[in-house]
Parts: sequence; structure tokens; C-alpha cells
Amino acid sequence: MPRLLEIDHVDLAIPAARAWDILRNTDLAHHALLVRALFAIRTLPDRLDGTAKGPVALRISDLTSSISEPGFQVLSEHPGREVVVGAIGKVWHLEIPFVHVGSAEAFTAFAAPGFAKVAWALRVVPLGEQECRVEVEVRVDATDEDAWGKFRRYFVLIGPGSRFIRHSLLSGLAREYGTPDAKENERPLPGDELLPDATDQVSLAVDVHAPPSALWPWIVQMGGQRAGFYSIDLLDNENVRSARELHPELAKLKVGDVIPATRSSSDGFEVLRIAEERELVLGGLFDPELKTQLRFDAPRPLHFWQITWSFVLEPRGDGTTRLHTRARARYASSGASHAAWIRPVHWLMQTAQLRALAARAEGRLPRDDWRDVAEGAGGALVMAAAFLTPFMRQARRHWGLDEATASRALPGDELIPKPDWDWTHGIEIAASAAEVWPWIAQIGAERGGFYSYQWLENVAGCKVQNAERVHPELAVGPHDSISLHPKMPPLPVARYEAGSHFVVHAKADEAARGAGKPWVETSWGFYLEPLGPERCRFVSRFRCATSPDALAHIEYGPLLVEPIGFAMDRRMLLGVKARAEARPSAAKASKARKVKKPKAAHA
Repeated sequence: MPRLLEIDHVDLAIPAARAWDILRNTDLAHHALLVRALFAIRTLPDRLDGTAKGPVALRISDLTSSISEPGFQVLSEHPGREVVVGAIGKVWHLEIPFVHVGSAEAFTAFAAPGFAKVAWALRVVPLGEQECRVEVEVRVDATDEDAWGKFRRYFVLIGPGSRFIRHSLLSGLAREYGTPDAKENERPLPGDELLPDATDQVSLAVDVHAPPSALWPWIVQMGGQRAGFYSIDLLDNENVRSARELHPELAKLKVGDVIPATRSSSDGFEVLRIAEERELVLGGLFDPELKTQLRFDAPRPLHFWQITWSFVLEPRGDGTTRLHTRARARYASSGASHAAWIRPVHWLMQTAQLRALAARAEGRLPRDDWRDVAEGAGGALVMAAAFLTPFMRQARRHWGLDEATASRALPGDELIPKPDWDWTHGIEIAASAAEVWPWIAQIGAERGGFYSYQWLENVAGCKVQNAERVHPELAVGPHDSISLHPKMPPLPVARYEAGSHFVVHAKADEAARGAGKPWVETSWGFYLEPLGPERCRFVSRFRCATSPDALAHIEYGPLLVEPIGFAMDRRMLLGVKARAEARPSAAKASKARKVKKPKAAHA
């Protein structure tokens, strides 16, 4: 590896063959006037003494080296892809003493002390039929440490100018030929022909470092009452967080389905065209006076809004995907004022959506976002309040249940028949026990999380990610265990009945007990009780016994553990309830409705 390696690039909205022709056969200094000026200054001594050859230019074909006139030369070339230029010399001199070598192999083998070896490459990488990436790569090494030290001191002064020349050249190419982003609104996209008379158009794109197969599932599950739009949820998803994981039940769409635009409305975006991992074209025809949605191909009413919204996935040669989005609109003159403010709003929302889609497809979503932090801060306040109110401990002990219900014997009680302290919390859920059990069965740090204050758990190092959906492969079994923390031993399942309950048990250290040292023994049970065909109760019971010494009472007793346990356990029950009760609406949303044909055509 060379001791100095720097790579700069720019994406251009021209085919790779055209870019190669420009780089290989034209005057590169033409594309950046400042570069031409800098080269003119650099060759000023030669111009003053009359040895300069012609006007300042930077053409690859002009770079030649010979024994009589050594200098930069083409070392290797892969036509259409890459050309490498190099030279050997004492570049820190005002008039550089170059050394001529006859080939790339001789350049590599050259080892005489006191010289720097400089190479730079121009590379063209196709990014699609009409786009490419131009890279400039600079590599420098030296034949000995003394020469490298001289080059480093020289590069402190010349390095900024070298980088400026490269950046100016690439910027000049971008100005002259355009970048994909700058030309995004000009290129044709699938769906344009469905609304040929559109008067408004907004096009945006993002490069995603993942293949289309990783991006497509996120796109196809979006929508109100579905996975959200991954944009600014406060504005377009009624402040409900968009999905952070894939939901297979939302993956099927077909032409004619309607993706709800909001969580509370059935109107939305009609699927006009769909090609898996390639394109999704949505649209809509709306009558703002009657507040109805018509089929996209229906006659336009007097007052109308008609839109298309395209998502096009373009695979790149480097394994990335260019995601293009375009919104087009046609509307009656009465809609002009609405269009004036919706344009900037759409741009803002679309930009946020593209960033979020890229993060999801690339797998770089943070484990905790601002919502998790906010919820965690609220959980910390609940803990603080519980800690400051020990006199309410007895009431918290059976939160969500009356005292008689909480006092019932439950499976697993015999594991710790006489606990020093305990709790039994419960919550009623408006869903069948069969629907709720899969959520309970995947509780655990290494499973579906605890549905509690995730940020607080991760601050403590639990590395938890609360599940949004049921993962059957994560369900606990009779011979399994659940983990609370990576640094704690897993808790084995001691009692288990599928669909009803499971209890984990941490036995006391018998050696410590026998030696009179502090010990602790705990059990934690999860119970599901049917209350009817569409109602059930989820109960969490914790029991703890400790050695009689003061240290064990402080470390494992209710004074410190109960306030934390109450807050986290309560939130877990609420988390299961929210997920189980939301699941039917998600299933319903997975069956996108059709837009009915109007009974009569509008005027």
C-alpha cells in the first residue's frame, strides 16, 4: 500500500462512454479555469526562458516521458474504464529532476534512494445507462525514509493546492455535464406517461448502499394504517412511529389496491403499476368538493386533483441502488393556492423519506431514536416517584389487579414458596389469548425485547430491540431460557405450558448459602388468562428470597429493586397490550381496498 492515498469523485449525468471520451481525449484544464491558471503559474519559469511548449493544457495523450525528457507518462490503461499516469522524481525541487522508466513494471520495481513515486488514475464507473462516476485517485510513495520525509514536508505546502486542482476539475465537469441530482427532474421515469399533462413535478433521488432486494420490502409496505411513510411522522402518520422492521403481512400489493394516505382514512394512493424490485407507481384522482376518491382512469370532475407518485429502483454496477422518486400533479385552477404550499411540504417530506429508507435498507437505523429517549425519560420519572413513595409499595404490588386476584396461587409459586417480597401486576387486553401469546412467548433481551423502556435498558447495556411484530422463531420453549442482560447468566424456563404461562427461575447459590454468604433466589412468571373470545388478561409475577443479611436486603430487596421493577414491568404490560390490540388493524390494512368506479361520470 502507498503511504499516501486520496480519492475524489463526482457523479455525472452522462453515459460512461461519453465521460471516458472527455477524460481521455480532451483538455482537462478546459473544464476548470483556475486549474489552467495554476498550471500557467507552475510553468511560468519555462515560459520566461522560452522553453515552454504551446499553451497551457492538460491532455492525457500529451503526457509522455523519454530518456531525454523524463516526466509523467501513461503507465497503464483499460480503455473505457481507467488510465494510470505516473512519474518518479524529486518533486520537492522547483525544477523537478525526473527519472524515466520504460514500463509500469519498471515503475513498480524502481528503488533507487532519494525519490518519490507519484501515480494518479482517472477512472470511470458506470452507474446506469445514463449516469457514471468519475474518480481521481492519487497515490504517492518514496524509495526511502529520507525521501518520504522530504515529500511530507513538501506536501504540507502543496497538498491543499493538489486537492484544490482535483476538486476544481471534478466541479467543472459537474457544471458542464450535470450531476444526476441536478438532472433528476429532466430524465423520464416510469409513470410519467400516466399523467402526460402534469403541470407540477418534483423529483428527488438517493443513492442507497444496498441492492434493490434490500430496499424494495420497505417501499412496498409503506402507507397509513400500514408501516407509515418513514418521513416526518408527526405530519403524515399522526405521530405514530413508522415501522423499523419488515412486516411480511404487508408485502403483497397489486394493481388497483389503495394504500391509505393516513391512519384514519381509507382514501389514499391507488397502485397503478408494480414491478417487484424495480418500480412502484401510485396515483390518485380526487374530487375536493365532494371529498371523494375516484378511480385514476375515471373522467375528471370539474374540480379535481390528479397525481402520480413513482418509486423507481435503479441497480448500480457497484452494488448500490439509485432510488428515484417523482410526484406529478394536474389540478383544476381552483387548486393553485393548495399547490403553492404543498410543493415545499412535499419536498421536505420526500427528502426525509429518502434518508429514512436508505437508513433502513442499509441497516444503520440507531437502536434508540428520540422517541425511545423521551419514553425512557418518562420511565425514569416513574421510577423516581416510586422510590420517593415507599408507603405506596403495597398498592403498586398488585398494579392492574384487585388484591384478591393478585393473591391467587399460580404455577411456579412452589419454586419460591416463601418469598421475602414480590409483586403481581396485570392488564386486560382487547384481543384473544391466541393473538396475545406469541408476543409474550418472545419476551427476552435476545428475543423480542421486553416492550418496556428500551432506552433505559440499553443505557444499562442490555442491547435490546423491542419487536414490532411476532417472530415465531423467537418463541420460548419448555427447555429454553431468557436473557436479561449480556453479562448475566440466562434464566432457565422452569415451568411451561404453551398458550398459558412460562416461569423462569434463578436458583440460589447453594455454596454461598452453605457458607453463610449473601445469596438471592428469584422467579418471574408470565401468565395469560382468557376472559372471553376477544379478551384476555396478561399477568406478571415476580418473587424474591434473599439471605437475611443487610447487604442482600439492600442489593436485592424492595427498597431499590421494586421502584425500578414496577416502572419497567408496568411498561412491559402496556407494551404487550398496545402491540396485541394494534395487530388486527395491521392485518386489515394489509388487505388494501379497491377504488370503486363512480356510478355516474362527472361533468
